[in-house]
Amino acid sequence: MDGGWCIYERTEFHLGNIVCIFEEKTRMIYFYSHYRKPKQGNLLKVRDLAIETRNKMTNPGFVTATISVPQPVVGSNMIVSTTIFESVEAMDKALEHNDTSDEVLERIQSVDALCESSASVIGKVLHSVNPPEGFVPKICVRDTVTAADGKLADLIAFLSEGIEGDWGGVAKGASVSMILGRPNINSIRITAFFQSLADFDKADSAIRSNSPGLQKLLELRSIPQSRAVSRVLSFTPPQA
Repeated sequence: MDGGWCIYERTEFHLGNIVCIFEEKTRMIYFYSHYRKPKQGNLLKVRDLAIETRNKMTNPGFVTATISVPQPVVGSNMIVSTTIFESVEAMDKALEHNDTSDEVLERIQSVDALCESSASVIGKVLHSVNPPEGFVPKICVRDTVTAADGKLADLIAFLSEGIEGDWGGVAKGASVSMILGRPNINSIRITAFFQSLADFDKADSAIRSNSPGLQKLLELRSIPQSRAVSRVLSFTPPQA
């Protein structure tokens, strides 16, 4: 997910005539991500404050820093903090608390004052693949894919199946998710975690060598997907 992974039970949901399979613990998992671009000279402060805040939370989640993005001038050195919720009701409760707590709002405001820009997104996970035991994420890759008109359900099913496959024998955690507020309603996000940049490169090569899979993707998407690569700075795993 854009937010880590959890232990799920396997279930199904229907989009038109397409049956999509995803895994959930009890309900669909949601996540909240806060994107901050530090002002010049404030990168370390923003990074450390984001990690400190995340480490105080009981929810699973992680903090990343972008190292390669589609628009380097705009998106470089972004600090992204993601918190994972086991249900939309749990997220509702957290948002209500944040909106009514002066302490929380002042902390957010003080960190945002160190930044050129600050923005948040909320999303839900449609399908997730857990990494092997002992997995330590170091690299986070976020791809955004936009379905052609009428192909959204097909794209979700295709990507959900795709993250289940072997990516060159590399250990990974991966998810297919949907951002609730997005410029294109047909956009889907794939988030993958790797233990090293070398592992990501190997997995990427394996995916690109799958000609039938790439051809199917070309048929389902409307435009080329975008990609952002980040380092994982902090990770709080879900409780077993």
